[in-house]
Amino acid sequence: MVDALYPITGRLVSAAVANAFKELVARLEQRLNALTSTELWVGRVKSLATGRPISEFVLANASPPRVSRLLMIERGNGRLVADWKREAIPDERADLLSAMVAAILEFSVQALAGEGNLEKLDFGGREIVLRASPRFILAAECIGPLRPADDARINSLFFDTIEGMDGDCDTATLVSLAASIEADASLDRKPRRGGKVVLLVLAALVAAGLAWLAGVYLTRTMLERRANDALHDLVGKEPLLQSFPLRLDFDHGNRTVSVSGIEPSQVEVAPLVGALAKAAAPYRIVDRIGVVPGMEQPAALRADVDAVRQSLAGIQASIDGTRQSVAELQRSLADLQKSGGETGNAITEQQQSLTSLQKSVGEAGAAIAEQRQSLAGLQARIDETRGSSARELQSLASLQARIDETRAAIAEETRSRNQQYDALRSVADSPAGRLDRFMASTAIFFGTADAFADDKEADRQIRDLAGLLEGNDLRIRVVGHADDTGTDSINHVVARKRADQVVRALTSLGIEPSRLFVVSRSSSVPISDVPSEGNRRVTFENVFRAERLQ
Repeated sequence: MVDALYPITGRLVSAAVANAFKELVARLEQRLNALTSTELWVGRVKSLATGRPISEFVLANASPPRVSRLLMIERGNGRLVADWKREAIPDERADLLSAMVAAILEFSVQALAGEGNLEKLDFGGREIVLRASPRFILAAECIGPLRPADDARINSLFFDTIEGMDGDCDTATLVSLAASIEADASLDRKPRRGGKVVLLVLAALVAAGLAWLAGVYLTRTMLERRANDALHDLVGKEPLLQSFPLRLDFDHGNRTVSVSGIEPSQVEVAPLVGALAKAAAPYRIVDRIGVVPGMEQPAALRADVDAVRQSLAGIQASIDGTRQSVAELQRSLADLQKSGGETGNAITEQQQSLTSLQKSVGEAGAAIAEQRQSLAGLQARIDETRGSSARELQSLASLQARIDETRAAIAEETRSRNQQYDALRSVADSPAGRLDRFMASTAIFFGTADAFADDKEADRQIRDLAGLLEGNDLRIRVVGHADDTGTDSINHVVARKRADQVVRALTSLGIEPSRLFVVSRSSSVPISDVPSEGNRRVTFENVFRAERLQ
């Protein structure tokens, strides 16, 4: 029979083994899909804790297999010794099945010598477990996947049954063997609590970590909400805050809240910052609010300018009126001069008349007296006209003086307003802007090694920088430079010493070391072609917002 089945038995064995693995994988997938979410996560945690695959835990938690049929076959000739089925339905092909199993097993022993015995077969979707001794073959058709413990128990029970057999095996022996295979030996053992304890500890640690994270998140969220609500209440109380909004920036790492924005001078910043500090406790409030002049000052300036414009318009109208008066006065003078010429002609005529009338004294006396009175009246009119002209000229001189005084007052007022605007602009200037201008235009120069080139100038510059860093949380980078007279390593060390020298001076003036970032750039950024001129220096830069102190 072995020789007859030899051509096809190899393919049957390969197909049986492949089908067995496919069936095992399919059953494992079904088992994984059937797991509840809790069991799945417990299996994953166990797998992570022990390093063993999750399939082992699935098989360990699976129910013991059920035996649907047992065959006891005599090895060598394939004779069926005993047959037991869970369903009492006679099977006419039992002898053929036993012969096939025996032939396949013998072929596998001959063809796969030294690679172990064949332990499983798949006949038409039925999985058959094989165990062989020198005399007998036990074939068990099981329902459900076999665990490693089940394989070991089947081996033990089978060999115990073989040793206890005096002769042929009967059905009762197979029934007892099936019951023993289906019995779950793990029920007799005390459950190991070590794994559960580990799982409980891991679960407790995970729960504690999640609780801590949730607490931190909740605390930070409540703090941000309190601060934003306080700012919203302040906006409701102060209408100007709607036109000049403020922004809150939370730095949970440094436990600070930065308040930034621009406010007019009529808004009191100190009570506002105090209310925010109370709402954001225990975080520290960093005041970055810039103050600019209020709206009433520009309005007053505009009113003053309008008044000056009106005054200038009045002065211009007065000047125009004066010009008209001067023109009228000039016309009057011309009339007077013309009248004076006519009067001179009249006097000449009168003198001629007097000469001609001297002959008659009586008649001439009355005429002369009348003419003298007429001359006196004309002289009075001439004197009166001259006095009026002098007064008009004096009025013009005083008017010119007043115009000059008004122009001087306007120039003085303009200079005063410009000075006020410059002062207000300097007040509105933020600390960061002043620090940027200082760093862009300032460098501390050195002589030999870390000695200052000018001690007084260096001390003044360091004190100016310390003054700009006081009262805020601005951070800077102190950069040391060197010339190219030495080696790279020596230049790097010397440049670092120069930067450290400046940092020590700033620290002695009360600046926190955590706000000073030190770096050496050696001779990589020269500013002079002369080795000892300018390149030996320390400069300053802004640090990045997320940059941390090394």
